[in-house]
Amino acid sequence: MKGLLRSLAGLGYGGAKGFAVQSGRGMNAHSLKINGVQDIIAVASGKGGVGKSTTAVNLAVVLASKCQLKVGLLDADVYGPSIPTMMKLHEKPEVSEAKKMIPNENYGVKCMSMGFLVEEDAPVVWRGPMVMKALEQMSRGVDWGKLDILVVDMPPGTGDAQISISQRLQLSGALIVSTPQDVALIDARRGVNMFSKVEVPILGILENMSFFTCPHCGEPSHIFGNGGARKTADKMGLSFLGEIPLEVNVRSSSDEGVPVVISNPDSAASNAYGDVAHKVVNRLEELAQGQNFRPEINL
Repeated sequence: MKGLLRSLAGLGYGGAKGFAVQSGRGMNAHSLKINGVQDIIAVASGKGGVGKSTTAVNLAVVLASKCQLKVGLLDADVYGPSIPTMMKLHEKPEVSEAKKMIPNENYGVKCMSMGFLVEEDAPVVWRGPMVMKALEQMSRGVDWGKLDILVVDMPPGTGDAQISISQRLQLSGALIVSTPQDVALIDARRGVNMFSKVEVPILGILENMSFFTCPHCGEPSHIFGNGGARKTADKMGLSFLGEIPLEVNVRSSSDEGVPVVISNPDSAASNAYGDVAHKVVNRLEELAQGQNFRPEINL
């Protein structure tokens, strides 16, 4: 493990020059795939604080537990990894004889995160090229085995890391997470447009923290606005994947490292995550069928 970290540090700041601007369009599609992984989906947002990582975790766990799929979870937020806490995994990964990291596993999901490789409170003070190399190591330098879906918890924003991941991995689609408020939706639209530019299909928009249901009277309160993500999806011609309510147990279970779909499977939030998972699977199947029916043109 120390050797892998030294290989990252040994890059300096210029060891991966030009990595982030390389396009995958001219590369063979097979070279962009991760061996053994059927589909890779990005869970993204244009800004932080909208519940992207919470969504990625619960989606991955539901895909594994309810949809009975083989699932991996890649924490691509190098500067602020959350997956170790949310999945209650803190051990450093073992390294195989083939010099690949073996992902840690919990709740039926194989996980990889920068949080496994550095101390919990240690900052990652790296510039772009080193981050790109780290992401390459955590995606292709991992022995994922056979996976149906690899869920990528994307870093927030639409910068270098996001573009590189989109171009260097063969993403089957991207799920955009937003709250209902206008400030978050502006950045969500930027995220949609970024993925469109790199020709990654949009699986849909998910509205997180849609409403809070009063535990005393049962009335819903739309703290961050009402229906903003649905309206945005309709306006952009995208699928609306659903509403995740604002619940205390979603937050507390994330802090405790037990996703709400495990700790409280019958809650409104858990049921909503289950619906989203099935919509994602159905959308992936539709996209796969569309690719199978594309005409082949030989020049």
